[in-house]
Amino acid sequence: MTRLFGILFTLLLFAGAANANSIRIKDLVEFDGVRGNDLVGYGLVVGLNGTGDGLRNAPFTEDIMSNILERLGVNITGEQFRPKNVAAV
Repeated sequence: MTRLFGILFTLLLFAGAANANSIRIKDLVEFDGVRGNDLVGYGLVVGLNGTGDGLRNAPFTEDIMSNILERLGVNITGEQFRPKNVAAV
């Protein structure tokens, strides 16, 4: 008897779920201050196996790498710094 009651209860739950409507939260509420933001930035792609930016063609790649490394506490000189596997994007 208990098993029959459990089966009927489960069937009623599934029957009720079939009638449920799906509504997105963003259709119900509105948040103040929410707007689209355009992002602008730059970065480095590493691991290019010798096909990265040449420092003569793109000197800003060296500048970007130097600035990033300096912020991380790594100080290098220009003679130590000849990457061939990095490109600026």
